[in-house]
Amino acid sequence: MSAEKELEMPKKRRSFPPELKKHIVSEIESGQVSLTGAARKYSISATAISRWREQLKDGALDGQPSVREKSLEKEVRELREKVGSLTMEIDLLKKLEAYARRLKSADSSTITGLNWHRFRKDAA
Repeated sequence: MSAEKELEMPKKRRSFPPELKKHIVSEIESGQVSLTGAARKYSISATAISRWREQLKDGALDGQPSVREKSLEKEVRELREKVGSLTMEIDLLKKLEAYARRLKSADSSTITGLNWHRFRKDAA
């Protein structure tokens, strides 16, 4: 195959069912086969198998969220709470700004100001 064809054809990423991952990891953990032996036996990189071992420890292969996923979910929850409180704060500040603007315009008008009675002169 030419170099051009290799560039055009991306490698397809293989996926493995969780049951197979657990089986391979259990073979290693029980001492039936070494990490490199399992990698050769199943034609899977040792790095991938090591990652599966970590995922199994974290419970990620059992359908449970991993430690990293739990951490990210917690961060998302906290950020959503912060966004909510900041949104409420922005809404309040906008209302206060509008209220202050109304007060300022009411005070600056000599006819409709709050103290208009001080400037009123009797017509006689």
